[in-house]
Amino acid sequence: MRSGVEKLVDLQELSALLQSRQWETVKDKFEILAERYQLQQAQLEALLDTVSEAVCMIDGENRVVAWNHRAESLYGIARDEILQQPINRYFSNLRIREVMEKRQIVNEEYHVPCPDTHVLINARPISRNGRIFGAISAERNITELVHLNRQLTQKNQEMQTLKQTLTEIHTRTDPFFSIHGRGDAIRNAINMARRVARTSVPVLLRGESGTGKELFARAIHEASQVPGPYVAINCGAIPGNLFESELFGYEPGAFTGAERKGRVGLLEKANGGTVLLDEVGDMPREMQVKLLRTLQEKTLYRVGGNTPVGVDFRVIAATNRNLEELIRCGDFREDLYYRLNVVTIALPPLRERADDIPELFHRSLQYFCALHDKNIVRTESTLMAVLLRYPWPGNIREFLNVLERLVILSESEILDMRDLPPQFRETGGNGASSPVNQPLQNATADLERDLIVKVLTEAAGNRAVAAQKLGVPRSTLYYKMAKLGIKCRKADVLSNS
Repeated sequence: MRSGVEKLVDLQELSALLQSRQWETVKDKFEILAERYQLQQAQLEALLDTVSEAVCMIDGENRVVAWNHRAESLYGIARDEILQQPINRYFSNLRIREVMEKRQIVNEEYHVPCPDTHVLINARPISRNGRIFGAISAERNITELVHLNRQLTQKNQEMQTLKQTLTEIHTRTDPFFSIHGRGDAIRNAINMARRVARTSVPVLLRGESGTGKELFARAIHEASQVPGPYVAINCGAIPGNLFESELFGYEPGAFTGAERKGRVGLLEKANGGTVLLDEVGDMPREMQVKLLRTLQEKTLYRVGGNTPVGVDFRVIAATNRNLEELIRCGDFREDLYYRLNVVTIALPPLRERADDIPELFHRSLQYFCALHDKNIVRTESTLMAVLLRYPWPGNIREFLNVLERLVILSESEILDMRDLPPQFRETGGNGASSPVNQPLQNATADLERDLIVKVLTEAAGNRAVAAQKLGVPRSTLYYKMAKLGIKCRKADVLSNS
């Protein structure tokens, strides 16, 4: 292939003219060559000034050899000023030099060539026969888009703050405002809680773990407008040997290790307010007697004390256990059950509230995006279908954890199914057992049942001893017995074996 010069003039002809000293003809040839070169330069400049990007071209010594009007406008440097000048005299962050030196090809790369100037750059080296002669770059100015995006992000944050403020205002005027649901079961629960909040009667909240019992309890307390505090007590989290001192407090020197000034118990702290007895089914039986007496007489005695302390508080109990089964097993007092069970509110599991999942999803998505400074604009098309099919054994608590995980792990503006926890892949998103898995699950349940019955038989029906042998808390043993249909009297245990 001939070079550009060879196309403009025949070099052999020119050599012959020089040897024959035909100077006028040589002069004419060079004038034609110069005119054609100037024409090509004008065509190149017109081309560069026609494109919408800022174009810069450098030679092998980093001197600027092309600089169009868009580049003049973007960087405020005139063409006449920068041409034939070293480019590093004007810019410290030089992407085009890297392109030339490292022989890179760049496509639509975000770049900040100078402060507060944002561009998308396309660049490549200029080469011929393996030699690099320079590089060219075309940069699209996106500074205004970056500024608009920052303003939009700021406005979104301000909007989320405003929404949060409005929610807090609504919650102060209507404590049940933050509890959402369209189904009959959840609406009935909300309406019943509203009505019972105006009274002081005990309430028993029943539902699986994660269904919102704590949320309902707090809303009932706030709607009651009682002056005292709201005190939540997790009966399953307090060690048995500390239960009495935690609930009822103790006098100075009541036992070894006690605080010198004594301590006010949780029930006494709740005077004039509301007590939530969460996981009340896990309360030790010996403490149930003392609690019942406190509720009946509205007085309590601190550990190591003989002076009655007057208390008056509203009781809300919550459980995910079968209290009736615990009564039959002798692990929960029937008289305490009837004392607490004046009004029962049943909270439905999330798998029975499929109609509420889309609204819960979008409300919570806005919250987590604001919390973690993410801008999620859409979700993968099949994600909602997977969320609707999943059985949600952990209910709303699990749902919120999964959604927050998706937001945190998202690397784009789209929520991706690939970021779902492993259990969604194991179940195919629907939680349904396949025909292959079902016999294994049944076999596992049978093995559990046989083992528990065997250990109970060896322990002569003593559940505390059996739980110790199995290496599980008594509450776990009770749950397994109820789930697997294992009766708890010694004769019944023997009949199961």
